[in-house]
This record gives sequence, C-alpha cells and structure tokens, in this order.
Amino acid sequence: MNLTINTGNGNHPRYIPRLLEMVESGVVDPEQVVTQHEPLRDVMAAYREFDRRSPGWLKVAPDPAEAGGTTEPTVAGK
Repeated sequence: MNLTINTGNGNHPRYIPRLLEMVESGVVDPEQVVTQHEPLRDVMAAYREFDRRSPGWLKVAPDPAEAGGTTEPTVAGK
C-alpha cells in the first residue's frame, strides 16, 4: 500500500504553550469540543462525515484502543 501524508503550516505553534496552560489549569476542557470518539479503524468513515459537515460532527477524536465503532454522531457527554 502506498501512503502519502500532506500537511500545511500554520501559526498554531505560537498558541500551543498558552493552550496547554489553559488545559492544565482547568480553564479549558478539550472534551467539550470533541463531539465524536471513533475507533482508528473507522477513521476514513469518520473523516467523510466530518468533511461533509454532517450534523453533530464538529471534532472527532480517533481512538486506537476502541474496538467497536459507528458513523452515527455521538454527542460527547450524552
């Protein structure tokens, strides 16, 4: 299998230290923006839903340890 990964540059390194401080201090809870937890094996289906801007797909967290999976939106905290 051939695999190509392309990335882009942004100014996010500028914000990382401040964001980490905010997470560590409890000011920001990153789980509040994650709307889906999907197994790594379903990452392509999850990306398609996110790319289509399907309702409920704001931020996806791939989970390599999770065994099951679905492409149905699962809202964090519910």
